[in-house]
Amino acid sequence: MPNAIRGLTLACMIAALMSSLTSIFNSSSTIFTIDIWQRFRKNAHDWELMIVGRVFVMILVAVSILWIPIIRAAQGSRLFDYIQAVQSFLAPPVAACYLLGILWKRINEEGAFWGLISGLFVGMVRFIWEYSYTAMPCELERLDKRPSIVRFNFLYFSILLFVISGIVTIVVSLLTKPIPDKYVS
Repeated sequence: MPNAIRGLTLACMIAALMSSLTSIFNSSSTIFTIDIWQRFRKNAHDWELMIVGRVFVMILVAVSILWIPIIRAAQGSRLFDYIQAVQSFLAPPVAACYLLGILWKRINEEGAFWGLISGLFVGMVRFIWEYSYTAMPCELERLDKRPSIVRFNFLYFSILLFVISGIVTIVVSLLTKPIPDKYVS
């Protein structure tokens, strides 16, 4: 590519990245200040909320910077694979709870809560376990000494996590009191 087009492409990519990051930081800051900070400080002034929001964004930026070495060690420094793996540890419990909530009237709050919590716990255990080992390149697969559960592909694990979360949601819902029919449409 010519230098001008390469520079324009790079500028567009950086602008898209900055836009995504600012929207994520802004949303996280708003959620923290409105949903968490105001519960503890009910009469907080607008200037206090603004300062808390800015400090929270700085904390998020610091955590993001400190997280870079973990991303570099994960998945052979392939950011896309890392993002997909993290999503596969977090999204299946939410999808199972949502799908069961739509398709079955017997699901209740306790079942949904424990389905989400168990899915989060199992996903976090798998996340920590997977990233405590270094992934081997494909050509050295025969020398891989990681446990077989860690070598189990994250996409297959997400199916397993979906099933586990769904089973926990169903079992807990069946063992607890159902939602009254007048509240279920």
